[in-house]
Amino acid sequence: MSTNRRMTLVLVVAVIVAGLAGYLARQWGAAAPDSATPHAGATTRTPARSTPVPSPNPTGNKPSAWCAAAPNVVTVPPPKVELLFSTATWRSCTTKVTRSGAGKGGVQYKVDATLPVFWSANPAVDTLNSEIRSRIDNDVKGFLAAVDETTSDVAQGAAFTLSEQPRINQVGRLAVIQFTGQEYFGGSHGGVIDDWINIDTGTWTILDKDQILLPAARQTAGATRLARLIAPKIRGMNGGPCTTDAETLLAGGQTPEGTVTPSSYQKNMEMGLQFGGQLVVDFPPYYLFAYGCGIGSATLDLRDLSGLINPDMAALATATVAPEVAPSPFSG
Repeated sequence: MSTNRRMTLVLVVAVIVAGLAGYLARQWGAAAPDSATPHAGATTRTPARSTPVPSPNPTGNKPSAWCAAAPNVVTVPPPKVELLFSTATWRSCTTKVTRSGAGKGGVQYKVDATLPVFWSANPAVDTLNSEIRSRIDNDVKGFLAAVDETTSDVAQGAAFTLSEQPRINQVGRLAVIQFTGQEYFGGSHGGVIDDWINIDTGTWTILDKDQILLPAARQTAGATRLARLIAPKIRGMNGGPCTTDAETLLAGGQTPEGTVTPSSYQKNMEMGLQFGGQLVVDFPPYYLFAYGCGIGSATLDLRDLSGLINPDMAALATATVAPEVAPSPFSG
């Protein structure tokens, strides 16, 4: 082989080896993009960004952001925020609050609660979300305190449980939440949770009983009239012959406590507005009849409550507004 041909062959081999070395270096660098000092000649890559999962952390400054950022499907892994529905001006979402373990006395426990969250352009919604979160937190704290005060031998091995779920409805210009669930602290049966929250979506404030009912409803004549409207409609939610009368209401229920006034029964009422111009009034088990009857509940037409119901509140509940619509992507 001549000297020229030999030199040409050497050059070709050198070029091939250099190219192969460069290729391997690039592949090595691409396989290790997180290396603090990339290998000379390596090609670096920018990792794809992932959408942050909304977090139901109670210390968050703006809980409504969870709802504004929520997709139309449940986000996995937890914490997850689920969009329920949206209206022209606000959205409602939920997220889980769960805990489990053992109390100081050895009792096993489990908490499975669902926290409602709202979004609106009105910044007052964040104060509302914090208030609702505080209610859930207080329920959980009270439950855990009872768990810590009980020993496992008293509980006989049965786990204590707290289960709480909200149902959210649009009622005119109101957002109405009904919390239902159960809490078990041992014994033959647990307690029943029934709580209503009526929210003015114009101001994002909660309407309490004194804002729903007029002052006249707490005076003797008004309280008596209201009792006579409610009593005939009360039925135990578990069925059976679970009825009562106005006299039982006015007497403070089955087992009156302390000084009884004509309006004493109103302290035990849970009230929620319902679509169609209706007011739901609930009483806890044992207050009016046996536990087996469950919650005592009555549904009244707002038109029958003239002079007892706040007309401004009734106007909010019966306002004609855009109906609920399916969840849609947030924009803006």
